[in-house]
Amino acid sequence: MTEAKPRKRRSPREARRLILDAARDELLGGRGELEMTEVARRAGVSEGLAYYHFGNKAGLLNAVVKDFYERLDEAVLAIPYEGASWRERERARTYEFIRLMYEDPVAPLVVDVLRADPGFAAEERERRRRLNLLGARNIAEAQRAGEIDEALDPALLVSMILGGVTTGVSHALSARPPLPLADAQRQIWAFVERAAGLPPG
Repeated sequence: MTEAKPRKRRSPREARRLILDAARDELLGGRGELEMTEVARRAGVSEGLAYYHFGNKAGLLNAVVKDFYERLDEAVLAIPYEGASWRERERARTYEFIRLMYEDPVAPLVVDVLRADPGFAAEERERRRRLNLLGARNIAEAQRAGEIDEALDPALLVSMILGGVTTGVSHALSARPPLPLADAQRQIWAFVERAAGLPPG
């Protein structure tokens, strides 16, 4: 049984963060399972407060997934990377994305267990829509610069790349033993190059 944090008066933001962190810990210990009672005890808050902030267990799980993707997207997907070419910038972005997925212990649960829950479908669709819009603009810019074939549809290409990269990382992490990070980065980036019609290099 985990040790509970002592209860004290906290701001709503602090309490919410404590509950989210406790839920992550519970998920890691239970391989995707959690109970609100245990999460509240671990966070040092009342069970009622956990329900107040997240509604129910599904709401809390959804918040954990959303928090994970928000942190990941802010760190990797929604910022410009330096480089003289699309290939250089996106190689750096892809390598960093894979590295962060490897370093966050909740990542395998999010991509394999939690994301498969039907309750996350709407959130997942909206996130994919946002990323596809960003990615399609990015690819269109590379096409205007002559780096990617203009005959390729940017929206279709980015949806295939994002899906392939996410599935590749999921497989690499769930393999036993997991594929070494450097191998996963190299092989997944080679897939992106081929999908974009770039020569290897």
